[in-house]
Amino acid sequence: MKNQKTINPKAAFAILFIALCAALSAQSFSYTPIRPEIVSARMAGYGGAYTTLEAGIDTLSTNPAALAFVKPEWSFSRIAANVSGPLFDLPAVFQSSDIPTSVLDLVAANNGLYVGSEVTGPIAFGKVDKNFGFGVFDRVIVNANIPSISKATVYAGGELLLVGGYGMTIMEKGPHSLSLGIQVKGFVQTLFDQSGNSLTVLSNFSKMDANSIPVVLSTGFGIDAGVLYKMAGLSVGITCKDLFTPVFSTHYANAPAFGSGTPDSATLFATIDPELSAGVAYSIPFPDDWVALSSLKIMLDYRDIIPLFKPLHQNPLLNVSLGTELVIVDIVSLRAGLNETYLTAGIGLDLTIFKLDFAMYGSELGLEPGKRPCLNMAFGLSFEY
Repeated sequence: MKNQKTINPKAAFAILFIALCAALSAQSFSYTPIRPEIVSARMAGYGGAYTTLEAGIDTLSTNPAALAFVKPEWSFSRIAANVSGPLFDLPAVFQSSDIPTSVLDLVAANNGLYVGSEVTGPIAFGKVDKNFGFGVFDRVIVNANIPSISKATVYAGGELLLVGGYGMTIMEKGPHSLSLGIQVKGFVQTLFDQSGNSLTVLSNFSKMDANSIPVVLSTGFGIDAGVLYKMAGLSVGITCKDLFTPVFSTHYANAPAFGSGTPDSATLFATIDPELSAGVAYSIPFPDDWVALSSLKIMLDYRDIIPLFKPLHQNPLLNVSLGTELVIVDIVSLRAGLNETYLTAGIGLDLTIFKLDFAMYGSELGLEPGKRPCLNMAFGLSFEY
């Protein structure tokens, strides 16, 4: 027993204190995961991805249960871009010799500024057939939220998304059909991400100062699920996107640190909030001799239901989406709708070799209709057959 050593209480306390400080510093990094998406100018024209929609390759964004009924379609490539913000003021800003100051002038004139852009493609390869669908898509994202001249959050980067789903008819009797669907996805996001003083953040991004802008690397996987009931032209659907989507994010001080694989934080675990939506749609039948009109759909969704049961939720009217699409001679598609209390409008041309789509719509950045309106435009060029 003479060789037994005792631990000094002061030394033990010091070691415990240092370990605790190290653990706290490792967890000081906080990050809200970004939901993976596939940009679609077609769906933007009538108010988004409806839970009852069978829309070719875009069915991978609507309801996996709809894969049980979807018509076969291949996607070989797509360029689909969406831009948001004061679109008619931005050209003058980017032509300025001092972009940060011009942006802050716009912030002061509008009591805040939001600018966003995202592009899917050219990687947009996939297929949907009855019961099954898969795809791989890339996305470039740029987002700037500047609520005041003293504070800004800006991120820019890319995403690679792999998705695969299966829809199965579990009941079919006369005009009645019921299907269930599940979809899995995996994604990687690499983003330059910085928050802080507006002038500093905007200056770093306008110069693309890789030594001053932090980098966030996120990887995740997710599950979507849905159910779809059909009776003749009537459809009723329920879907939950990101039923369970864990994301693992690592923070790097700058691009050189990212390139050398030297993080400045422990990997942070978070989940993307589930998005539960329900909707109904009706396809109006046309007589066979009406060759000029191919199809007409009317769709109604109530989206993202879960946050309504939380404090400080947005006005329930903002969750309502109403849309319609009229297809003429299988070539021209006229689209319109109501999304977040704002009008949406779009047009599409199916030119056989490729498809062109354009949309313009409003969205709400605040919690009440008309609080922070935002103008959006979307354009798409796709090679889908």
